[in-house]
Amino acid sequence: MRGYLQSLGSEVWEICEQQDHVILQERMTELQVRREEANSKAYNALIACLSRPEFDRVSDLFTAREIWARLASFHEGTNHVKSRLYETHRREYENFTQLPGESIDTVFSRFQSIVNKVRANKPQGAQTYSDHEKAMKLLYALDREVWEVKV
Repeated sequence: MRGYLQSLGSEVWEICEQQDHVILQERMTELQVRREEANSKAYNALIACLSRPEFDRVSDLFTAREIWARLASFHEGTNHVKSRLYETHRREYENFTQLPGESIDTVFSRFQSIVNKVRANKPQGAQTYSDHEKAMKLLYALDREVWEVKV
């Protein structure tokens, strides 16, 4: 959704981020006209892309910023929820091992999914894993009975 809004123009995306935008009853300056048009474009883009349950969740709102904030809060959760998710996925990363009979493709796919979850929920200032650390983690997670020589 963010990419789509940004593709409509920088003002359209900024209107979703700006908290102090108000809908004007009477347009006065060129800047206010452009901001109102940007809000209308963003509002239209957001509403047009929503399913019926999502639309019902935001149908009472009038600015793109309000819609964006409510959707972000619902889907991404509060900062407390995000930090708990980060800790859960980080623990899943730390305890990652190959399951018995699991193929390499499945192991890598599952590992990549966990890494993506950790990155998506990473709070500000938290460390990220380097490519080297991820490669070593993946190698050490392989089943030793099958992959001892190669590891």
